[in-house]
Amino acid sequence: MSLLRTLLLLAPMMLVLPNPAGDLPLRGDPGAKPVQLSDEHLAAARRDRRIIINFDTISGDRNFGGRDPAELVKWKFHVIDAAGVQIDSVWWCWGEGNQSPWPSSIMPLYDSEGYRRWKEQGIDIAAIFAEESRKRGVEAFYNYRINGSDNDLGPFSKLPMKLKHPEWLIHTWPGPVGLWNYAIPEVRRYKLSILREIAERFDYDGISLDFARVCPVLPPGKAWANRDKMNDFMREFRSITQQVAQRRGRPLLVGARIPENLEGCRFDGLDIETWVREGLVDVLALGIRNFDVDIAAFRPIVAGTHVKLYPSVDDHHASDGYATPPIDIYRGVAANWWRQGADGIQTFNFNHAPDFPFRGVWETHLKAYREIGSPKTLHRKNKRFVAQRRGGGHGPTVIPNPQDWTTPRWMYFNTNMLAPLPAPLANDGKADALLTVNIADDVDAEREHLEGLTLRVLLSDPSAKGLPEQKRLQEVIVATIGHPDSRLLNIPPAKGIENLVEARLNNALLGKPISDGGWLVFDRLSPDQFAVGANLVGLRLTRPRPRTAESILIEKLEVEVRYRRP
Repeated sequence: MSLLRTLLLLAPMMLVLPNPAGDLPLRGDPGAKPVQLSDEHLAAARRDRRIIINFDTISGDRNFGGRDPAELVKWKFHVIDAAGVQIDSVWWCWGEGNQSPWPSSIMPLYDSEGYRRWKEQGIDIAAIFAEESRKRGVEAFYNYRINGSDNDLGPFSKLPMKLKHPEWLIHTWPGPVGLWNYAIPEVRRYKLSILREIAERFDYDGISLDFARVCPVLPPGKAWANRDKMNDFMREFRSITQQVAQRRGRPLLVGARIPENLEGCRFDGLDIETWVREGLVDVLALGIRNFDVDIAAFRPIVAGTHVKLYPSVDDHHASDGYATPPIDIYRGVAANWWRQGADGIQTFNFNHAPDFPFRGVWETHLKAYREIGSPKTLHRKNKRFVAQRRGGGHGPTVIPNPQDWTTPRWMYFNTNMLAPLPAPLANDGKADALLTVNIADDVDAEREHLEGLTLRVLLSDPSAKGLPEQKRLQEVIVATIGHPDSRLLNIPPAKGIENLVEARLNNALLGKPISDGGWLVFDRLSPDQFAVGANLVGLRLTRPRPRTAESILIEKLEVEVRYRRP
């Protein structure tokens, strides 16, 4: 047994963490035992968190450094200080993790006059935000991007350590960025030295490792085979946090942002079962921009432990077609997660004040912060439940767009690669295109409070491209961010398509749709046709098309649940 593991086992202030898998042998290192954690640590990990903000504090703002810290606190804490919000925890992200806004002894300081001035004045902005969070009774984590980019302040920087050791890097999508390869021991040691400095320098409640920025962290195609390297990294990081916790006399929690399902974790080489089983993490944020988080798959893994699960929604690099959506979308997503057993919800890239960064959506985000943190505040509010589109959200150089889809080989995280849309309708009309829509609300039990239930379908028909505009349905914006000119339009089908498409909901044939704003809308649906949870929707053409014709595509599919106002 290594000296490191011996120190872990002998660490004081300890209570054995229960092993949810009984006497089954541990994966990874067969000699590893669960880390012992104090009662105080377990209580801190188990605290209630309705909403966690993953806060990209600097967010490419070149004017952030050097400003009056009091002014920045007032601005950045604006939403936290707003009345009625359900925010209990903030993961403050201080850049991409390769440069620093505070005077690190390891990372280069941001190359900006403002940050140099702060250093000369002895201003440590990350310490100030930790203290301001504590004053408000809000839990604060230092969110560390495990493999971030090199463009914190806008342009890409040449980082000394990457220039010195190009052999430590993985090169994936086009561009100047090389990503750290954690299969290399020197990379793990270098990153652990940064994390040790953060742990020892700051008085945060925890440190979260953000794998959403970005996988790959291990060689693509060999990530799962190299999972033991990342397991070792996590063991050593937990050892660091436990040593610091012992010295300062209070717990230092460990969080991690990981893919939204176990398949994605394995694709990217993240052995979550071992992390939980050995007591290496306390809080797991699941996903980033995927609405379909597989909470049910993670529940058995964390059963009997203190580890808590927080699905995450991103409103900038969003689920394709749903960037800055109406509040009904957030409600539907959150309601599904609560029904599936989430411990709370994490947001990312939401507005923190009326004037930044996405103008015009502050009111929607503020309303979300007042509603999505509890099933009670979502009860009998209008919701929209959707089937998702794969890819998108970042632009084709990072993640393929749905209309030009290729399976990513470098990472699963962020790709939404298991999403079903776009999906073709069979030209011969013999088989349904089958889609699953999860619906949290028991609409049958709520029928007396309902105003309406509708199924909405958006189609593209390449064969109608040459028709005059007056002979086609209205054109609709399918998606924005990540697409050329931030605008992806559908190819409107010919008028009359509503007579050729039939839909089934849980095998119940629905009535003929109407055309509304370019969508096909199946309205006046009966509440007893719906189930709580997964609902199967089938769509097909009732009249065959030429076998050689390009298929009509389902671009979007949504179920709207509308309630009467009290």
